[in-house]
Amino acid sequence: MFKIILNLIMARASATEWQLQIGAHLLKKGCGFYVGQIIKEKKIGNKRYRVSVITNLLFDFSDNKISHTAEKKIVNID
Repeated sequence: MFKIILNLIMARASATEWQLQIGAHLLKKGCGFYVGQIIKEKKIGNKRYRVSVITNLLFDFSDNKISHTAEKKIVNID
């Protein structure tokens, strides 16, 4: 994170650009979830699982809430 901010400052980026980078980093860290995380899993066969995976995180500034979208996939464990 420090390297990104330092590179933006050295490239003479506007203050809003590096402040947005700091804000995005803090939102990701404070969310508690990450893209690609498995939320639910259900065993459907010997080595097969049906899982729900987070595909997108959304932050609503007016309601001050974090929401996500999930996708169901079938995973084979070898």
